[in-house]
Amino acid sequence: MTNRPRLNTEGSLVAGLAAVALFVVLGTVFLTASFPVPAGFPDGAAVTKSLGAAMFDIAPGQLMDDGEAAIPGEGFLVAFLLIGVLLDAALDGAVMLAKREEAGENVGLGSGADEPADAVAADGGEQADGLRASSDPRSDGGERADGGDN
Repeated sequence: MTNRPRLNTEGSLVAGLAAVALFVVLGTVFLTASFPVPAGFPDGAAVTKSLGAAMFDIAPGQLMDDGEAAIPGEGFLVAFLLIGVLLDAALDGAVMLAKREEAGENVGLGSGADEPADAVAADGGEQADGLRASSDPRSDGGERADGGDN
């Protein structure tokens, strides 16, 4: 006889009905919404130059060449800045998650003077300060510094 997972029915029925009602309302709004026909940009529109003019508060006519038309770039500017803030937050979160911690303290790279006495060289070779005893065997199978056997 196996134990099957059982449906938890001890939750609130009101919360479930509210979630279903919200789903119905949002589905109705999205299905009945009408959007205008996309107009596009006129021929010769310089979107990048218009965005740069809006960002640095320059009159768009100063940047446009012959045959280029300026478009209102403030709406693009808001989206551009929001994406920049979002990418910055994602980068900060990635750096925070990449930090290693042990017992609530940040773990360094092991290059400081506070390195424990029983630290092991990661490559198995000589320690940087030359403290390896000449009688200690090398873990990488190499020869000792004094030319003796392993």
